[in-house]
Amino acid sequence: MTSTPDTDTLVTQLVELLQGGFAPNVILLREFHFEKAGVLLDGLHFSAWILLGHMQARQRTLLNFMKDPERNPEIWPDAHWPENHVPQTEQEWNQAIDSFESELSEMIAVVQNPEKDLFKVHRNGKTLSWAAMTALHHNGYHIGQLKTVGRQLGVW
Repeated sequence: MTSTPDTDTLVTQLVELLQGGFAPNVILLREFHFEKAGVLLDGLHFSAWILLGHMQARQRTLLNFMKDPERNPEIWPDAHWPENHVPQTEQEWNQAIDSFESELSEMIAVVQNPEKDLFKVHRNGKTLSWAAMTALHHNGYHIGQLKTVGRQLGVW
């Protein structure tokens, strides 16, 4: 992809928003207390653990498309919602956050890679920039839910 001032600005902004903008995703996940990660509040069908698993599955699907669009054209399969609402151990919780962060870093590396054409339309009709924006939107939506759950549980 040819670098232009407009493209450079877009890449910088995508990276900032993928990281969470004013609400950094990984920081918020790491601040969430493990002991409260499995709590289901009345009226909700998800805990923080379920939200993290759902975010991670969707992010992975989009990352796979971004890394190899021809082999991974499926971008919006049925939503994965983990059945178990409680992480078994604190180590499992932290490993899931580590994995989420690692895959987010991979996605950011794709966005920053000057060899990748963020605007090429692939056979599924989508672009890498679309996938990045979808990931930041999806993660932002669910981080908002996580933040709300955390406030109700006294995390923040």
